[in-house]
Amino acid sequence: MNKDDIENIVNPVIGRHECYLWGIEILRGKRRPTLRIYIESHEGAGIEDCENVSRDLNYEVELESILGEDFVLEVSTPGIERRFFNFGQLNDYLGEDFKIKLREPLNGIKNISGCLTECKDQLITIETSDLEYKLEFGDMDFCKLEPNFEKIMKESEHAK
Repeated sequence: MNKDDIENIVNPVIGRHECYLWGIEILRGKRRPTLRIYIESHEGAGIEDCENVSRDLNYEVELESILGEDFVLEVSTPGIERRFFNFGQLNDYLGEDFKIKLREPLNGIKNISGCLTECKDQLITIETSDLEYKLEFGDMDFCKLEPNFEKIMKESEHAK
């Protein structure tokens, strides 16, 4: 099962709804696989966008040829605690807090939480309270935004 093949099928459908592909996950279920597609738009994708993309993807028979006839399709936005699927997605989030899980331990550490301070040449820099880590995006099992909910609430109170 090749994610590139799936991307080639879903990208035109997502684009017709003025959204773009954020990421794809393929989960192996006990009975059937789940194809989870994350979409976003420059205005912020919503539930209607997810519903429309999901409905249109149900008619893409090419997905059945890749996943089989019996699979679960989920279309969602990445959400506030979004996962990052490629290096290029990170630049807009400099100064934000992240939670990272490495594929292999680095000095005995596999989980890192800290502030993203730099993205350059496929390397990201994460500052924690006591150390600075320079990490390759490909060495990460996952990379998720770790929002500061107190800061978000204060900003929303000022917006009123």
